[in-house]
Amino acid sequence: MRRLAVVAMLLAPTAASARPASKGVYAEAGLGAAATLGKAADWTQPGPALALRVGYDLFSWFSLGVGADASTHEATVPAPPTGEYVQLYRARADARITARVQMIALYAEGGAGAAMLSSNVLEKVGVQDPGEQFSLAFAAGGGLEYQLQNRHYAFGLGAEYFLAPGFDALAGIEVRLFLRYTYGGAR
Repeated sequence: MRRLAVVAMLLAPTAASARPASKGVYAEAGLGAAATLGKAADWTQPGPALALRVGYDLFSWFSLGVGADASTHEATVPAPPTGEYVQLYRARADARITARVQMIALYAEGGAGAAMLSSNVLEKVGVQDPGEQFSLAFAAGGGLEYQLQNRHYAFGLGAEYFLAPGFDALAGIEVRLFLRYTYGGAR
């Protein structure tokens, strides 16, 4: 009888097993890779990417934030020059919708902002106009987040499609692993 009671206690759901996520101000940092698509893919190689995001959960299912991404790509334009690299910087304001089931959350996000190319090396192949460094930028993506036992932390995997129409419709994808920290109470 005593063993049955111990087994029942171990199998019974508890408040601790629900793993409530925090709600409030949050920060995210991610590392991954970015690749350009379309015409720009002929002239740039996939490269490492860094992503930062801060925001606020207005509701348990909706948040607003700002994000910044940077990626480095080897330029494969015809010589000269050779061995050149270009950095793509993107910044935006965005919104995120989240659906949470226990410790797993699925999210979709989208936003708009600006993009900057660090050099003019892509002018040679028509991706940039002469002297052009800035463009409007749009992004949309989604991912999966795993809530740790400590409700303030979560790990995730995200993917994003981006478009900078001013750079001859420069488009690409970014995939990243991220860590999220939320400075708030339970959702």
